[in-house]
Amino acid sequence: MDKFSKELQDTLIQLGQVPDHFSEQQEHYIKHLLHLLTVQDEVIFREYYGLFGTEIHPLDDLAYKHGTDTETMMNIIEKNLRKLAITPEWQQVIKPLITGQQKK
Repeated sequence: MDKFSKELQDTLIQLGQVPDHFSEQQEHYIKHLLHLLTVQDEVIFREYYGLFGTEIHPLDDLAYKHGTDTETMMNIIEKNLRKLAITPEWQQVIKPLITGQQKK
């Protein structure tokens, strides 16, 4: 996983685990970022990271639910992380908003 994907993944993990650390605006932007994915991939992200009140689902459960194996499911997640991590929406708007907020 590259640096850009890792930054986004760390943010999604934190959002899933401690959503109170994020403002309503930050959550709103991340929801819009996820809309760049297909509906199925967005659901996978919500369930894998436990986003926006969704229960966290283990990788093997997600793979079974979507009729694939865990390696393929992880590849889908990593491919989509990369896809989102290099967007101008993440790089120029959301990431600076989040990192700027965390430094305060």
